[in-house]
Amino acid sequence: MKNVENGPVLCRQTGLVATITLNKPPHNPLGMAAIDRLEEVFTDLSSDESVRAVVFTGAGDRTFSVGADIKEFGTGIERMGLKDFIGQRLRVADLIEGLPKPVVCAIRGACVGGGLEFALACHFRIAEEGARIGLPEIELGIVPAWGGTQRLTRTVGRAHALDMILRARKISAEEALRIGLVHEVCPPAELLDRARALADELAEKPPIAVAGVLKAVIQGASLPLEQGLALEYEAVEATSGTRDAAEGIIAFLEKRKPVFRGE
Repeated sequence: MKNVENGPVLCRQTGLVATITLNKPPHNPLGMAAIDRLEEVFTDLSSDESVRAVVFTGAGDRTFSVGADIKEFGTGIERMGLKDFIGQRLRVADLIEGLPKPVVCAIRGACVGGGLEFALACHFRIAEEGARIGLPEIELGIVPAWGGTQRLTRTVGRAHALDMILRARKISAEEALRIGLVHEVCPPAELLDRARALADELAEKPPIAVAGVLKAVIQGASLPLEQGLALEYEAVEATSGTRDAAEGIIAFLEKRKPVFRGE
């Protein structure tokens, strides 16, 4: 992956982990340039074999993202039309969720609106103490439109989702942990280190098996059991006879840590 040190989205690869950073502090709104760039970045990451895990975060120390750039909202819809405008944002969320490698979202400060909708598309979420998380669109007379009604409900259940959305509640990191919206809460100074440590851990897992698990779990969640089991078998079949599968067994027998190469 090519490192990018300026622009609306920063990219940096360290070892097997790519860090993708929204770069319009202090609020990191998701304007049209950022959305265009995110679509390019996550499309490229999907096929980049040098990257095995991703950290997704926001620049600065105040906000992951406040979501849509309201100043550009009308212009964007006028230029693209409502359906295409929303469709591109749904496409970016689908790219994040469908990435065949784990994405860890590091949530600092405010994570609201479209920011939370993209965070919900990530496979893991770590929030700093003091973070505020919500989908407050109803206060603007509109509805979450980048997948929030669906992914939030699938993550925390209908009761919590309706409570957050209809009451425009911005919940604390601690409450988010309690209801299963985030996986971990840590002190602000430790946030990026914890996210990168998790990404490093995941990057050491066998890539073919990881991709199979992600596909089976994410796609299978909305399918009948029989179809979900078919996805699971597809993942099992994909790993059968691979060098990584052999390495895992040999390492177990030799009582050493396996080294997986994605083969």
